[in-house]
Amino acid sequence: MSMYTRAMLNAWLKDIILVNHPGTKELASDGGIVLLTSPDAALSSEYLYIGTSDIVTQILESMTHSAEYEQKPSAATSQETAPAAGICLISAGPCSVLADICIPEHITLIETSLPVLELYNRVHEYLHRFRVWDTGLQRIVDTNAGLQALLEQAYKELPATILLVNAGYKKIAAVYDPHIQDSTADELRENGYQSFDTIQSIHHQQVVKHGENMEYAEYISDLSHNYTIVRLIHYRGELVARLCVILDGPAADPCISDFNELLSRYVADYMLSNHRTDYSGNAQFGALAADLIECRIANEEELQQRLKQIKLATRRYYHVMLINFPSDTERNKNIPWNYIINQLEYLFPFSNITTYKGEILLLIRKMKRRSRLSFNQETLLKLLESYNGFACVGNASEFLMSLPPVYHQTHEALRIGQKMHPAKRIYYYEDYSIYHIIEMAAESSMQKLGSRNLVHLCNNELVGLLLYDKKHNTNLVQILQAYLEHERNTTEAAKSLFIHRNTMLNKVHKIEEIIDSSLDEPMLRERLLFSCRVIEYMSRYCHEDILVLKRNMEKENEKRADT
Repeated sequence: MSMYTRAMLNAWLKDIILVNHPGTKELASDGGIVLLTSPDAALSSEYLYIGTSDIVTQILESMTHSAEYEQKPSAATSQETAPAAGICLISAGPCSVLADICIPEHITLIETSLPVLELYNRVHEYLHRFRVWDTGLQRIVDTNAGLQALLEQAYKELPATILLVNAGYKKIAAVYDPHIQDSTADELRENGYQSFDTIQSIHHQQVVKHGENMEYAEYISDLSHNYTIVRLIHYRGELVARLCVILDGPAADPCISDFNELLSRYVADYMLSNHRTDYSGNAQFGALAADLIECRIANEEELQQRLKQIKLATRRYYHVMLINFPSDTERNKNIPWNYIINQLEYLFPFSNITTYKGEILLLIRKMKRRSRLSFNQETLLKLLESYNGFACVGNASEFLMSLPPVYHQTHEALRIGQKMHPAKRIYYYEDYSIYHIIEMAAESSMQKLGSRNLVHLCNNELVGLLLYDKKHNTNLVQILQAYLEHERNTTEAAKSLFIHRNTMLNKVHKIEEIIDSSLDEPMLRERLLFSCRVIEYMSRYCHEDILVLKRNMEKENEKRADT
């Protein structure tokens, strides 16, 4: 549960405060309100105390006398230090003898004009509202209800325009107060992002107030003359978002500043519990890459505005590379992400590196589109082996707006490659593109036919050859695949299977005899090789026998026909 602050109390009671004596220590009250009935009450920083002016005066006098006694040498051994947190006393009426009393520094005293019961009810009402507000924010975080819902709940106690943007100034969520006119907020509402010129003007605002570590800054906007509070949301040293609260007019409001600080904690908790970019890298590039992959960049104009914020290593062409460290093994529980990223920066100096959904994402500069990406494979392989990692190189592209399909292709090839060939460490999308296509066909088959068997994608002659292998315990399908992969070069095909060339020739003739067709036909060879890939996908990736599935499917059809 969050704790209210001195600024909040001042805002809640501002029209009835007679005199305010702020203490030097922060309040830490979270235990509710105590109505003082005796000057002998033991005070704790956990509670907020309300009493008549007489009782409050007597308590302060008692504190003063106790402090004077403790300062005597004879009482040095029993001296007690002041509490680490402050204590707040709210008086119903003025404390008449305060001129003769030295209020301890850890005491905050607020003298008001209301009778004690009315004062109690007023404080109780505001405190209840605050806790309902705070509980609502916590519930949204706990239930993963969304950042937009979080800001809408915050708006109930924050009469301001509230904007949440990522590291690239792209809108994540926003609530616009209808009474506040602000050009930066209007631009974000209309475009969904802030332009490079607007960002530059924000960076050059004259700061009125800021945190010790620049975790927040408050300024009066040169454009709209509204008081603006910006808080930075960090994770492991990396900027992930900015929370901006815009007030109506140029006056500061300490209460809103404190509400904004509490909100920023909830935003950070929510983002970091749902944020899957968990590691370091270029924060602005990371935000841009995520927005591109998730299709949140509306058009080329927006992309060009975003590119002005970062130095992109790519000139014309780029390759996507993804690096994955499976987290389901004991070996991969403590991956030194920062070290690995630093090593990758040396290995791929002309690249932009970030993380996305638990994987390292690289955009690597490429000078020519058609050439294969060149890098020190031995060094990368050692790095991957050290931390049980796997990498996949995607296709080259010229346009950043094409990043979504290129990324997804690379991601799928990495997943398929790890399952089909786990002994490898480095994969290429082109080597697995056919299996990706087969997988998409399998998904379509399941949706439209209700079957996961891909036998219907295979050439009938190849299925017959597969049945022949099962019956006679031969390997003619393997022979055929090697023969076709080596473009009918019998010498190379024989070498790949460690058999004699004449053996290969004899088996090829046997295959042509069984399928009753010549392998000189280009279209047939194409269909046969594709069918071999389907069988390989089913056996290596799905770990299923296409013939067993075929028999089961035939039996199910027979049962349906009987019924």
